[in-house]
Amino acid sequence: MGNVSLVLLIGIASLMVAIIVALLYYVFKVTTKIGTFFLYFAFFMMAFMLVGASIYLFNPTETNLGIAVGVNMASMILLLGYFFAVAERLTERIEFKWYHYYSLSGLVVVNEALMGLTFGLAQFGVKSFSSLVSAVDNSLNSYWFFYPMMAEMLSLYLILLSRGRNNLSLFPLIGISTFPPVIFQNLLIWRYFSLIASLGFSVVGITFKGYWRYIYVVLALGSLLSIITPWLFDLGILAGMLEYYATSFRVERIPRSS
Repeated sequence: MGNVSLVLLIGIASLMVAIIVALLYYVFKVTTKIGTFFLYFAFFMMAFMLVGASIYLFNPTETNLGIAVGVNMASMILLLGYFFAVAERLTERIEFKWYHYYSLSGLVVVNEALMGLTFGLAQFGVKSFSSLVSAVDNSLNSYWFFYPMMAEMLSLYLILLSRGRNNLSLFPLIGISTFPPVIFQNLLIWRYFSLIASLGFSVVGITFKGYWRYIYVVLALGSLLSIITPWLFDLGILAGMLEYYATSFRVERIPRSS
């Protein structure tokens, strides 16, 4: 299955980005265990929805449609069952720890990668995703992965900026994700322009101290090697995304709770 209307896909992707941005904002606001549970619930349900959609798109039959619906229903029942089993204990206030920041960040990244898979399948069909390696390659090195991610990161950055939190070390990653050298590989002008842009943003990022410097070093090397292989760049992007969201959550929540 493929060749779904691009306008329709953009509309659905935009809606999903808006939902994720709303959830990211809610991370700043949640103060109770029940609120935290529903954050995880929303991210997990979105992931299971994308998994179910991908199962159907790989082979659009009635059987796979049933499997897709079953995956979503089973996950919802299990999560809600857990909620009702521990509901009384979820009314307490919660102080986020490092594992909250990174687990929520990981769920955001997983959802973005699954968007790359699902929307890629919907637009291009199964042929480009016929093996595990090609599926990972075409899911990550896709505008369906990078541009929703860029929109979410930019939205989060602007939200923090509006609240007086300006972490400049995050901004180069937005620039790199805007001009990734691993997409539009057939456009020669894009390959060279994006390579120069991603290297430029990486060099700016390297000027910052701490772990961000190492992430931007990996991204700079990955940009150079993207002509040969995208995997080092992908590794840098995934690590950068994980740290981007975790850092954003900490920047907002820690001053508020101190």
